[in-house]
Amino acid sequence: MKSGNTCADTEDNIGENAGRNTGGNNGGNVRKTAVVITILAGAFAVMAMSNAVVPVLNLLAGDSPQTQGIIYSAYFLGAFLTVLPAGMISDRVGRTLPIRAGLILTVVAGTAMILLSNPYMIAAARFAEGIGAGLFVASALAWINEQEEHKKISGYYFACINLGFLTSLLLTGLLSGYSLMTGVLIFTVLATLALLLSFGTIRKEFGGTAKPESAAESTLKQKSGLFSIIKECRNIFIATAVLTGTTGVVISVYPGFSGISALGAGILAGLMNLGTIAASLYASRISGRNIRYEIPAGTFVIAALVLMILLIPADSLIAAGLLFVAIGGVYGAVNIVLVDSLSKTRFGQGAVLGAFNLFGYAGMSFMPFAAGVIAENSYPWAFAVTAILCLALCAVVFFTAKETE
Repeated sequence: MKSGNTCADTEDNIGENAGRNTGGNNGGNVRKTAVVITILAGAFAVMAMSNAVVPVLNLLAGDSPQTQGIIYSAYFLGAFLTVLPAGMISDRVGRTLPIRAGLILTVVAGTAMILLSNPYMIAAARFAEGIGAGLFVASALAWINEQEEHKKISGYYFACINLGFLTSLLLTGLLSGYSLMTGVLIFTVLATLALLLSFGTIRKEFGGTAKPESAAESTLKQKSGLFSIIKECRNIFIATAVLTGTTGVVISVYPGFSGISALGAGILAGLMNLGTIAASLYASRISGRNIRYEIPAGTFVIAALVLMILLIPADSLIAAGLLFVAIGGVYGAVNIVLVDSLSKTRFGQGAVLGAFNLFGYAGMSFMPFAAGVIAENSYPWAFAVTAILCLALCAVVFFTAKETE
């Protein structure tokens, strides 16, 4: 009898514990899903805001090319200066504060741009917006890379980023007749909604991580220096700079090479974004993370596609569109591989993803500028040198990267 009661009691306890565990797991999954939705909404709004003034730059700057350049580059300067320290800080203080601070700065900068008319004050607001973007992207992507299902979430993340780029170009251009800042207003409202949502979903230790680590591993992450991170992940960072820069070269140099209209150039940029969105979502769902083969294969294909630009008819928007979609698609797929590879490093994800974004901004800043200088003398050589750089990256990664599973 006693034994029977004990057995019955044990079964009751097991049932109760199972119920509590199931309820706890379901609650944890719901909370994590809410965090993911908040981060994706924030990524969309932050990246859309970065492009919201591009279609109306000439009007904001009074047709001054110099002022246009100041307004445009102010954002990237702010992001470039912030993204690495933001990632390193988030390894120490957690992801919540930098993510929320980034959204707050985005909202404040958007509000300032709506209220201001002086182009240099708008540039200052763009600089603050770039700082906000740097705080957000490094910390948000670091949190994503700490999750067990990080590859799938990163696909959604990069898709939202590119969807933000694309949506902002379309909406701002279409609605500029109402006000030059209509696009900024829309995305400021969306950023505000993401910020308000974050107060309910993103809290201390939000969402948890699915990668338990020992005290020794945690200490190692805190003490790992930037030099060690760059040395160990150099192939990934170089690939990030070159491939991101290559997309910038194609977008910035092709209009001058082909003589295509501003509308056509905008369509091609949008098609590249669509290719990246589709490939990011697809690549995040398939297996295979061997950077020794996947990165060289991707860079080889992109090099070939860049050279094909020289072979298609300059006035063929359809042929150019197919190439732009393909380049965006390959870039999106390789980008998922790069981020997935970084998730397996022994360093804190904040610092690692901060450096990843830093190299991406560096590539986007330097390579289009260098290609533009070359294009002053020869457009074909601008594309050829870019393709050669991709092929050099292909060889370096293939012969120096270790086998990874």
